[in-house]
Amino acid sequence: MLDALGLDGTEQLVYQALIRQPSASVDDLGDMTRLTPQQIHDALAALEKLDLVRPVPGPVVRYPPAPPDVALEALILRKEAELKLVRATALQLDEAYHRVLSTQHPTGLVEIVVGQKAVHERGQRLIRAARREMCAFDRPPYLDDPLATNQLELDALAKGVNFRVVYDRATLDIPGWWSGHYQSVAAAGERARVASGVPVKMYLIDGQIALVALQTKHHTIHASAIVRPSELLDALQSLFDTLWRQAVPLPQLPQLGAADPSPEDLTPARAVPTPFEATLVSLLAAGLGDEAISRQTGLSYRTLQRRVRSLMDQLGAQTRFQAGLRAAHRGWVQPPSAD
Repeated sequence: MLDALGLDGTEQLVYQALIRQPSASVDDLGDMTRLTPQQIHDALAALEKLDLVRPVPGPVVRYPPAPPDVALEALILRKEAELKLVRATALQLDEAYHRVLSTQHPTGLVEIVVGQKAVHERGQRLIRAARREMCAFDRPPYLDDPLATNQLELDALAKGVNFRVVYDRATLDIPGWWSGHYQSVAAAGERARVASGVPVKMYLIDGQIALVALQTKHHTIHASAIVRPSELLDALQSLFDTLWRQAVPLPQLPQLGAADPSPEDLTPARAVPTPFEATLVSLLAAGLGDEAISRQTGLSYRTLQRRVRSLMDQLGAQTRFQAGLRAAHRGWVQPPSAD
Protein backbone atom coordinates (compact mmCIF):
# COMPACT_ATOMS: atom_id res chain seq x y z
CA MET A 1 0.00 0.00 0.00
CA LEU A 2 2.99 2.33 0.35
CA ASP A 3 4.15 1.86 -3.25
CA ALA A 4 2.58 5.20 -4.17
CA LEU A 5 4.91 6.93 -1.72
CA GLY A 6 7.99 5.52 -3.41
CA LEU A 7 8.73 2.55 -1.12
CA ASP A 8 9.49 -0.79 -2.74
CA GLY A 9 8.55 -4.11 -1.18
CA THR A 10 11.80 -4.55 0.76
CA GLU A 11 11.67 -1.02 2.19
CA GLN A 12 8.07 -1.51 3.26
CA LEU A 13 8.95 -4.80 4.95
CA VAL A 14 11.80 -3.21 6.91
CA TYR A 15 9.73 -0.16 7.90
CA GLN A 16 6.83 -2.32 9.10
CA ALA A 17 9.31 -4.41 11.13
CA LEU A 18 10.61 -1.23 12.76
CA ILE A 19 7.07 -0.20 13.63
CA ARG A 20 6.58 -3.54 15.39
CA GLN A 21 9.96 -3.31 17.16
CA PRO A 22 11.20 0.29 17.43
CA SER A 23 14.95 0.80 17.76
CA ALA A 24 15.73 -2.57 16.17
CA SER A 25 19.26 -3.26 14.94
CA VAL A 26 20.29 -4.73 11.59
CA ASP A 27 20.57 -8.17 13.22
CA ASP A 28 17.12 -7.78 14.75
CA LEU A 29 15.70 -6.82 11.38
CA GLY A 30 17.38 -9.84 9.79
CA ASP A 31 15.69 -12.15 12.29
CA MET A 32 12.32 -10.46 11.70
CA THR A 33 12.38 -10.19 7.92
CA ARG A 34 14.73 -12.97 6.75
CA LEU A 35 16.44 -10.43 4.51
CA THR A 36 20.21 -10.31 3.93
CA PRO A 37 22.28 -7.64 5.73
CA GLN A 38 22.90 -5.91 2.39
CA GLN A 39 19.18 -5.77 1.61
CA ILE A 40 18.50 -4.35 5.06
CA HIS A 41 21.26 -1.72 4.79
CA ASP A 42 19.95 -0.64 1.35
CA ALA A 43 16.40 -0.42 2.68
CA LEU A 44 17.48 1.56 5.76
CA ALA A 45 19.43 4.01 3.58
CA ALA A 46 16.32 4.59 1.46
CA LEU A 47 14.10 4.99 4.55
CA GLU A 48 16.54 7.45 6.09
CA LYS A 49 16.53 9.49 2.89
CA LEU A 50 12.74 9.71 3.19
CA ASP A 51 12.99 10.71 6.88
CA LEU A 52 11.24 7.52 7.94
CA VAL A 53 14.05 6.30 10.23
CA ARG A 54 16.63 8.07 12.39
CA PRO A 55 19.72 5.97 13.18
CA VAL A 56 21.00 6.24 16.75
CA PRO A 57 24.78 5.65 17.07
CA GLY A 58 26.12 3.34 19.75
CA PRO A 59 27.91 0.04 20.23
CA VAL A 60 25.04 -1.35 18.14
CA VAL A 61 23.37 1.12 15.77
CA ARG A 62 19.63 1.25 16.33
CA TYR A 63 17.00 2.49 13.86
CA PRO A 64 13.94 4.01 15.58
CA PRO A 65 11.23 4.85 13.06
CA ALA A 66 9.75 8.32 12.72
CA PRO A 67 6.11 8.43 13.90
CA PRO A 68 3.99 7.24 10.92
CA ASP A 69 1.33 9.94 11.31
CA VAL A 70 3.95 12.65 10.83
CA ALA A 71 6.43 10.98 8.48
CA LEU A 72 3.91 9.40 6.11
CA GLU A 73 1.79 12.55 6.01
CA ALA A 74 4.87 14.52 4.94
CA LEU A 75 5.45 12.04 2.11
CA ILE A 76 1.81 12.25 1.06
CA LEU A 77 1.96 16.05 0.90
CA ARG A 78 5.18 15.83 -1.11
CA LYS A 79 3.57 13.43 -3.58
CA GLU A 80 0.50 15.64 -3.90
CA ALA A 81 2.72 18.60 -4.74
CA GLU A 82 4.54 16.51 -7.34
CA LEU A 83 1.23 15.39 -8.87
CA LYS A 84 0.09 19.01 -9.12
CA LEU A 85 3.23 19.81 -11.08
CA VAL A 86 2.65 16.77 -13.29
CA ARG A 87 -0.94 17.87 -13.93
CA ALA A 88 0.18 21.40 -14.81
CA THR A 89 2.82 20.01 -17.17
CA ALA A 90 0.25 17.69 -18.76
CA LEU A 91 -2.08 20.63 -19.38
CA GLN A 92 0.73 22.66 -20.93
CA LEU A 93 1.67 19.76 -23.19
CA ASP A 94 -1.97 19.28 -24.16
CA GLU A 95 -2.34 22.96 -25.02
CA ALA A 96 0.89 22.92 -27.04
CA TYR A 97 -0.23 19.78 -28.88
CA HIS A 98 -3.58 21.24 -29.84
CA ARG A 99 -2.05 24.61 -30.81
CA VAL A 100 0.17 22.82 -33.29
CA LEU A 101 -2.69 20.60 -34.43
CA SER A 102 -4.99 23.57 -34.98
CA THR A 103 -2.44 25.32 -37.20
CA GLN A 104 -1.98 22.21 -39.29
CA HIS A 105 -5.61 21.23 -39.83
CA PRO A 106 -8.98 22.79 -38.88
CA THR A 107 -10.20 19.53 -37.33
CA GLY A 108 -7.94 20.26 -34.37
CA LEU A 109 -10.02 23.31 -33.44
CA VAL A 110 -12.95 21.23 -32.13
CA GLU A 111 -12.77 18.00 -30.13
CA ILE A 112 -15.85 15.91 -29.35
CA VAL A 113 -16.00 14.32 -25.89
CA VAL A 114 -18.51 11.49 -25.55
CA GLY A 115 -19.86 9.87 -22.39
CA GLN A 116 -21.11 11.31 -19.11
CA LYS A 117 -17.97 10.36 -17.18
CA ALA A 118 -15.60 11.74 -19.83
CA VAL A 119 -17.56 15.01 -20.03
CA HIS A 120 -17.56 15.34 -16.25
CA GLU A 121 -13.82 14.69 -15.93
CA ARG A 122 -12.95 17.13 -18.72
CA GLY A 123 -15.07 19.83 -17.10
CA GLN A 124 -13.28 19.34 -13.78
CA ARG A 125 -9.88 19.52 -15.50
CA LEU A 126 -10.78 22.78 -17.21
CA ILE A 127 -11.96 24.39 -13.97
CA ARG A 128 -8.71 23.39 -12.27
CA ALA A 129 -6.75 24.82 -15.22
CA ALA A 130 -8.41 28.27 -15.03
CA ARG A 131 -5.97 31.03 -14.14
CA ARG A 132 -7.79 34.32 -14.79
CA GLU A 133 -11.50 33.98 -15.54
CA MET A 134 -14.24 31.41 -15.91
CA CYS A 135 -17.36 32.43 -17.80
CA ALA A 136 -20.28 30.02 -17.72
CA PHE A 137 -23.80 29.46 -18.96
CA ASP A 138 -25.52 27.29 -16.37
CA ARG A 139 -28.80 25.48 -16.81
CA PRO A 140 -30.26 22.00 -16.19
CA PRO A 141 -29.46 19.13 -16.57
CA TYR A 142 -26.74 18.71 -13.95
CA LEU A 143 -24.07 16.02 -13.77
CA ASP A 144 -23.71 16.59 -10.02
CA ASP A 145 -26.16 17.45 -7.29
CA PRO A 146 -27.17 21.09 -8.05
CA LEU A 147 -27.57 21.75 -4.32
CA ALA A 148 -24.07 20.61 -3.39
CA THR A 149 -21.22 23.00 -2.69
CA ASN A 150 -18.94 23.29 -5.74
CA GLN A 151 -15.56 22.79 -4.08
CA LEU A 152 -13.63 23.11 -7.36
CA GLU A 153 -15.12 26.57 -7.93
CA LEU A 154 -14.45 27.60 -4.34
CA ASP A 155 -10.81 26.52 -4.70
CA ALA A 156 -10.48 28.48 -7.96
CA LEU A 157 -12.08 31.57 -6.43
CA ALA A 158 -9.66 31.32 -3.52
CA LYS A 159 -6.79 31.40 -6.04
CA GLY A 160 -8.14 34.63 -7.52
CA VAL A 161 -9.97 33.26 -10.57
CA ASN A 162 -12.85 35.55 -11.56
CA PHE A 163 -16.17 33.69 -12.03
CA ARG A 164 -19.02 35.16 -14.06
CA VAL A 165 -22.07 32.89 -14.39
CA VAL A 166 -25.36 33.41 -16.20
CA TYR A 167 -27.95 31.04 -14.73
CA ASP A 168 -31.11 30.01 -16.51
CA ARG A 169 -34.24 30.94 -14.60
CA ALA A 170 -35.13 27.22 -14.45
CA THR A 171 -32.11 26.69 -12.17
CA LEU A 172 -33.52 29.12 -9.62
CA ASP A 173 -36.73 27.07 -9.55
CA ILE A 174 -34.87 24.09 -8.02
CA PRO A 175 -35.94 23.91 -4.34
CA GLY A 176 -33.07 24.75 -2.01
CA TRP A 177 -30.71 25.89 -4.78
CA TRP A 178 -30.26 29.33 -3.26
CA SER A 179 -29.21 28.11 0.18
CA GLY A 180 -27.67 24.82 -0.98
CA HIS A 181 -25.37 26.15 -3.70
CA TYR A 182 -25.59 29.82 -4.52
CA GLN A 183 -24.93 31.32 -1.11
CA SER A 184 -21.59 29.51 -0.78
CA VAL A 185 -20.23 30.56 -4.18
CA ALA A 186 -21.63 34.10 -3.92
CA ALA A 187 -19.95 34.57 -0.55
CA ALA A 188 -16.68 33.37 -2.11
CA GLY A 189 -16.90 35.96 -4.90
CA GLU A 190 -18.89 34.51 -7.79
CA ARG A 191 -20.73 37.17 -9.79
CA ALA A 192 -24.01 35.83 -11.09
CA ARG A 193 -26.88 36.92 -13.28
CA VAL A 194 -30.07 35.24 -14.40
CA ALA A 195 -31.81 35.13 -17.77
CA SER A 196 -34.68 33.22 -19.32
CA GLY A 197 -33.74 30.75 -22.03
CA VAL A 198 -29.97 30.42 -21.53
CA PRO A 199 -29.13 28.81 -24.90
CA VAL A 200 -26.57 26.18 -23.93
CA LYS A 201 -24.53 24.81 -21.06
CA MET A 202 -20.98 26.13 -21.46
CA TYR A 203 -17.67 26.90 -19.76
CA LEU A 204 -15.27 29.50 -21.20
CA ILE A 205 -11.83 29.38 -19.59
CA ASP A 206 -9.44 32.35 -19.77
CA GLY A 207 -10.80 33.18 -23.23
CA GLN A 208 -8.68 30.31 -24.59
CA ILE A 209 -10.88 27.22 -24.55
CA ALA A 210 -14.56 26.35 -24.19
CA LEU A 211 -16.54 23.27 -23.17
CA VAL A 212 -20.00 23.29 -24.78
CA ALA A 213 -22.74 20.73 -24.16
CA LEU A 214 -23.87 19.10 -27.41
CA GLN A 215 -26.18 16.24 -26.54
CA THR A 216 -28.38 15.46 -23.57
CA LYS A 217 -29.77 12.00 -22.86
CA HIS A 218 -31.83 10.95 -19.84
CA HIS A 219 -31.21 14.29 -18.11
CA THR A 220 -27.41 13.94 -18.39
CA ILE A 221 -24.91 15.47 -20.79
CA HIS A 222 -23.88 12.70 -23.18
CA ALA A 223 -21.56 14.67 -25.46
CA SER A 224 -19.68 17.97 -25.37
CA ALA A 225 -17.37 19.91 -27.65
CA ILE A 226 -13.98 21.33 -26.71
CA VAL A 227 -13.48 24.53 -28.73
CA ARG A 228 -9.98 25.97 -29.06
CA PRO A 229 -8.87 29.43 -30.29
CA SER A 230 -10.83 30.11 -33.47
CA GLU A 231 -13.60 32.28 -34.86
CA LEU A 232 -16.06 29.88 -33.25
CA LEU A 233 -14.49 30.50 -29.82
CA ASP A 234 -14.66 34.26 -30.46
CA ALA A 235 -18.37 33.89 -31.29
CA LEU A 236 -19.02 31.97 -28.07
CA GLN A 237 -17.26 34.68 -26.05
CA SER A 238 -19.30 37.34 -27.82
CA LEU A 239 -22.51 35.40 -27.10
CA PHE A 240 -21.63 35.19 -23.42
CA ASP A 241 -20.74 38.90 -23.17
CA THR A 242 -24.02 39.88 -24.87
CA LEU A 243 -26.21 37.76 -22.62
CA TRP A 244 -24.22 38.88 -19.56
CA ARG A 245 -25.04 42.51 -20.36
CA GLN A 246 -28.74 41.68 -20.76
CA ALA A 247 -29.14 39.38 -17.75
CA VAL A 248 -30.39 40.52 -14.35
CA PRO A 249 -27.77 40.64 -11.57
CA LEU A 250 -28.38 38.41 -8.57
CA PRO A 251 -27.56 39.84 -5.14
CA GLN A 252 -24.23 38.72 -3.73
CA LEU A 253 -25.33 37.99 -0.17
CA PRO A 254 -29.10 37.52 0.16
CA GLN A 255 -30.57 38.38 3.52
CA LEU A 256 -33.90 36.57 3.71
CA GLY A 257 -35.11 35.75 7.20
CA ALA A 258 -38.36 34.19 8.29
CA ALA A 259 -39.40 37.05 10.58
CA ASP A 260 -41.74 39.75 9.32
CA PRO A 261 -40.25 43.23 8.70
CA SER A 262 -40.33 45.52 11.70
CA PRO A 263 -42.65 48.57 11.52
CA GLU A 264 -39.76 50.97 10.90
CA ASP A 265 -38.78 48.91 7.84
CA LEU A 266 -42.09 49.92 6.25
CA THR A 267 -41.73 53.68 6.75
CA PRO A 268 -42.76 55.24 3.39
CA ALA A 269 -40.17 58.02 3.68
CA ARG A 270 -37.25 55.61 3.86
CA ALA A 271 -35.22 55.71 0.60
CA VAL A 272 -32.74 52.91 1.33
CA PRO A 273 -34.00 49.31 1.08
CA THR A 274 -33.47 46.80 3.83
CA PRO A 275 -31.33 43.78 2.89
CA PHE A 276 -34.54 41.76 2.60
CA GLU A 277 -36.16 44.29 0.27
CA ALA A 278 -33.07 44.55 -1.94
CA THR A 279 -32.93 40.78 -2.34
CA LEU A 280 -36.65 40.44 -2.93
CA VAL A 281 -36.61 43.14 -5.62
CA SER A 282 -33.69 41.37 -7.32
CA LEU A 283 -35.51 38.04 -7.35
CA LEU A 284 -38.67 39.62 -8.70
CA ALA A 285 -36.64 41.44 -11.37
CA ALA A 286 -35.06 38.12 -12.31
CA GLY A 287 -38.52 36.88 -13.23
CA LEU A 288 -39.11 34.46 -10.37
CA GLY A 289 -42.70 33.87 -9.36
CA ASP A 290 -43.94 33.72 -5.79
CA GLU A 291 -43.78 29.91 -5.65
CA ALA A 292 -40.13 29.83 -6.81
CA ILE A 293 -39.12 32.58 -4.36
CA SER A 294 -40.97 30.76 -1.59
CA ARG A 295 -39.04 27.56 -2.31
CA GLN A 296 -35.68 29.33 -2.36
CA THR A 297 -36.20 31.39 0.78
CA GLY A 298 -38.04 28.87 2.92
CA LEU A 299 -40.85 31.36 3.52
CA SER A 300 -44.40 30.08 3.29
CA TYR A 301 -46.31 31.11 0.20
CA ARG A 302 -48.73 33.27 2.21
CA THR A 303 -45.90 34.94 4.16
CA LEU A 304 -44.08 35.74 0.93
CA GLN A 305 -47.19 37.25 -0.64
CA ARG A 306 -47.66 39.39 2.47
CA ARG A 307 -44.07 40.62 2.17
CA VAL A 308 -44.47 41.40 -1.53
CA ARG A 309 -47.61 43.38 -0.69
CA SER A 310 -45.71 45.28 2.03
CA LEU A 311 -42.93 46.04 -0.45
CA MET A 312 -45.43 47.39 -2.97
CA ASP A 313 -46.99 49.55 -0.25
CA GLN A 314 -43.54 50.84 0.69
CA LEU A 315 -42.97 51.84 -2.95
CA GLY A 316 -46.51 53.21 -3.37
CA ALA A 317 -47.13 50.83 -6.29
CA GLN A 318 -50.34 49.20 -7.44
CA THR A 319 -48.73 46.57 -9.69
CA ARG A 320 -45.47 44.65 -9.66
CA PHE A 321 -44.43 46.35 -12.89
CA GLN A 322 -44.97 49.73 -11.27
CA ALA A 323 -43.07 48.54 -8.19
CA GLY A 324 -40.14 47.57 -10.42
CA LEU A 325 -40.11 51.01 -12.06
CA ARG A 326 -40.23 52.80 -8.71
CA ALA A 327 -37.55 50.57 -7.21
CA ALA A 328 -35.31 51.35 -10.20
CA HIS A 329 -36.05 55.05 -9.82
CA ARG A 330 -34.96 54.89 -6.18
CA GLY A 331 -31.80 53.07 -7.15
CA TRP A 332 -32.84 49.82 -5.47
CA VAL A 333 -32.22 47.86 -8.67
CA GLN A 334 -28.88 48.20 -10.42
CA PRO A 335 -29.14 47.99 -14.21
CA PRO A 336 -27.06 45.29 -15.91
CA SER A 337 -23.60 46.30 -17.07
CA ALA A 338 -20.73 44.74 -18.98
CA ASP A 339 -18.64 44.34 -15.79
